[in-house]
Amino acid sequence: MRLLAGLCAGIFVYLSLGALVGITPRFLDRTPSGERQRRDRAQDWLQQAGADVTPLQFFAVSIGMAVFVAFLMQALTGVLALSFVAGGLALWIPRSFYGRRRNKIAQERINAWPDALRDLIAHLKSSMSVHASLNELGRSGPVALRPYFNRYTGLAATLDQRTALEVVREELADPVSDRVLEIILVAFEQGSAVVVDILADLAEATAGDIALHEEIQTAQLEVRLESRSAAVLPFFVLIMMIATSDDYAEFYRSGAGWLVIGIGGILCLLGLMSIGKLGRVPTEQRILASGGVV
Repeated sequence: MRLLAGLCAGIFVYLSLGALVGITPRFLDRTPSGERQRRDRAQDWLQQAGADVTPLQFFAVSIGMAVFVAFLMQALTGVLALSFVAGGLALWIPRSFYGRRRNKIAQERINAWPDALRDLIAHLKSSMSVHASLNELGRSGPVALRPYFNRYTGLAATLDQRTALEVVREELADPVSDRVLEIILVAFEQGSAVVVDILADLAEATAGDIALHEEIQTAQLEVRLESRSAAVLPFFVLIMMIATSDDYAEFYRSGAGWLVIGIGGILCLLGLMSIGKLGRVPTEQRILASGGVV
């Protein structure tokens, strides 16, 4: 009996550790195709954000942070309703952090394209082939794009050049890269002389789009900070009042206090969602992706 219990405990530990590191035994992998696709999209999102974790690990960390913040708030205030609100807000901290990081990495790549295009044009005008010009971008091009062109060089050694560039386009996964690499694909077929002028015009247009995007972001910065402060500061004031006054703490432990905190939390969430939706800068959709519009 002890041997059976030890065996069951060992299997449980093995499966638990495997789940945490993202490894599932093949005989237990019953994931439907739709769920598998969602998991793959989540994994792609994490990779684009520079997070070397699996979706399960990311979810576990988010839950752990929410529980930790909820227990900390409960220890500070003793108000369970406020602990739930704090835990719910903390649940989104990793998602918000990596979302901003993903956007920053993507914007750095987009910002690097005008310089990369100018370098590419210079290489093509110096009688270098399109393939050699792309290899050179991996060696001396903008830092944000070098890994992708190095990836192209490695893939082109085993695949044909067109397929290698299409793989890189799907890894970059943004509309600016789609346009640039589609023109380069044309250069493989029609010759570099046909696309040099188009690339020059595209470099200027991309630089103008980047400048406009930065101007919009700068203009919105103060409004975004004020709106988020207006949503969060009331809860900080509430925490201070509860921590320094037993009367406030007693009220917010009651049913009426739960109602006030619940209504305030819902209004805060709705306000943040509305501000985020109204202040979101429209993004260009990918129309040249292999899967269509995304």
